[in-house]
Amino acid sequence: MNNLGIISKYGYKCITISVVLLILSWIFDFWFSFFTILLLATLWVYRNPERLPQSEDSKAILSPIDGVVEDIKKCNYNGRSYSEILIRSRIIDCGVLRATCDMEISDIKRRNGLNLHSSDSNSNLLNNRATIISKNQDIILRISTSALTSKIYLESITYVKSGRRIGFIKDGKVSLLMPLNTRISLTKGDKVKACNIIGYIDE
Repeated sequence: MNNLGIISKYGYKCITISVVLLILSWIFDFWFSFFTILLLATLWVYRNPERLPQSEDSKAILSPIDGVVEDIKKCNYNGRSYSEILIRSRIIDCGVLRATCDMEISDIKRRNGLNLHSSDSNSNLLNNRATIISKNQDIILRISTSALTSKIYLESITYVKSGRRIGFIKDGKVSLLMPLNTRISLTKGDKVKACNIIGYIDE
C-alpha cells in the first residue's frame, strides 16, 4: 500500500487544485487570504497520521475511524445476528479507514446511492455505500457517505494487519458488525480515534 505520507494519496487532486487557485490568486491579487485558508483546510481534511494499535491481542477489536459513537445495538446481516457500533465521522475528523483486526477480506461490495446528510435517519440505507467482509474474525464494515462526500476510497487488499490503512472517507458513517460475544468497552456518545480499542471477542 503506497499511502504512508503525511497527506493521504486520495487528497492529491483536491490539494493540487487548491495550490493552483492559491497561485492564481497571488498572481492576479484577489482573495489570497481565502485561498490560503482553503489550502490549509484541504491539507487538514486529508491528513494521514501514523497510528499504532492500542493492543496487539488477536481478540482485540479496534476502531476503524475517528469519530463519535452514534449507536450501539444488535442487528442482522444475511440472516446472522451481530453486535453493531455505528461511528459518525465528520469532515473535521481524520477520515483514514483502518483495519479493526487482522482481516482476511473475503468480499468488498459497493452500492451507488444518494448523498443525504448523515443526520437523516435513512442516510445509511440510501447513500453511497461499501461493505467489507472479513471471514477470519467474522467482522463486517459498512461505510456510507454523507452530503459532503460522494466517494468511498478503498485499498485493493485481501489481507491486512490490525490498524493498517484500508481506505479513506471525508465525511460519513462507519458501522462495525462484530460477533455477539464481543465485550464492548464504549458507550453511545463516546469520542473515539482509529486504532483505539472498541472491545474484545470472548472465547
